[in-house]
Amino acid sequence: MTRRIIELICFFCLFSIRVAAQKFYLGNYLMPTNNEFELLGISSETGVASYRYTKAIYDKYYEREIDDIIVGLKNGYIVTTVYSLIPRKTDVGTPSSLVSLIQSNFPYQFREVNGIYGLNIDNESISFGRTKSALTFWKDRIVFVNTVKHSILKKQGDE
Repeated sequence: MTRRIIELICFFCLFSIRVAAQKFYLGNYLMPTNNEFELLGISSETGVASYRYTKAIYDKYYEREIDDIIVGLKNGYIVTTVYSLIPRKTDVGTPSSLVSLIQSNFPYQFREVNGIYGLNIDNESISFGRTKSALTFWKDRIVFVNTVKHSILKKQGDE
């Protein structure tokens, strides 16, 4: 009886953690549902459909709270992820502590141009920086974008 209760508690904890932790990775297959995602639009140039994750987000990304997640899908596969992170009250621009934290997870050096940090690895582009634009729904956010290179998405769209 006690073992069964412990198993149920463990199952509940594992299920709760899985539901709360929303991370999306390039190349993973995803079938967006209406109760989890809102279609934002479809690119006429690449055919990538952009979806906004609509459920509550309890996870953090690079030690920052996540405000919004946008995923781009092509033929059901994730080709773009956009994480809008809520800056801390003490953050000015893109904080150097965050730059260092992100940089420590990559084998190559990010390059900074006008406050935006970018890196290309093989067929993947990664960038981050602080912005207030349509991408952040006009909120001041630190945006982390990971995408398949545009030229590849465009080629696949032409086939």
